[in-house]
Amino acid sequence: MNSKSYTLDGIGEVVVRKHHQARRITIKLRPGEPPRVVIPQLMAFDRGFQFAVEKRDWIADHLPQMDAALKSTIYDEERPFSTRYHMVRFRRCQTRCVQAVKADGGYEMRFPADTDFSSAQVQRQIRMFLTELLRHEAKVYLPDRVAKLAAAHGFRYNQLNVKNVHTRWGSCSARNNINLNICLMTLPEYLSDFVILHELCHTVHKNHGPQFHALLDSLVGGNEKRLDKELNKYKIQI
Repeated sequence: MNSKSYTLDGIGEVVVRKHHQARRITIKLRPGEPPRVVIPQLMAFDRGFQFAVEKRDWIADHLPQMDAALKSTIYDEERPFSTRYHMVRFRRCQTRCVQAVKADGGYEMRFPADTDFSSAQVQRQIRMFLTELLRHEAKVYLPDRVAKLAAAHGFRYNQLNVKNVHTRWGSCSARNNINLNICLMTLPEYLSDFVILHELCHTVHKNHGPQFHALLDSLVGGNEKRLDKELNKYKIQI
């Protein structure tokens, strides 16, 4: 078990997660997710939760920023969410608890009849479900797609990691480890391919110099600038 959930008075759910690369305790806040305490692999979960207790005021001070980010997009009965393979709809019905069920080839999140969709807590619940759905789709689709594009164009890379990040679609390390955002599963396939090819080009050219752009442009039929402009119209986070 790499994570454990706790309830912190005045905050709600807090997740303590162990990470093999962690050297100290850190707290991470993301829109739509409970506060996360990251601890070294050998540290006890309870010590991580105690750290959250000690930092309760700091968490409370910064959570409103996360709530503000949530309110920028409100998912409700009039605003469903589309992934590459599924449509997720939200509706109120006669249920006592939140449920996610398969329906019409997608998913339906069902909420109690008195649910206020503008509530930050409700939006967090929705985004937690959407995050896990995107993570699942990405882990099924992206490894095979990256392998095919790399083979088709003669690229070699080391490892592929699929992550939920809020600042970029992808990245490539000095060791040619490629990181891709789960939100690629919200893009049309040709745009997610553009991101993948961008990172594969970084296995050859580590900067954004003329040679990098010339290579990428040649792989997308001379449409690099157009595709980049189109990509910028999409949101990186849910």
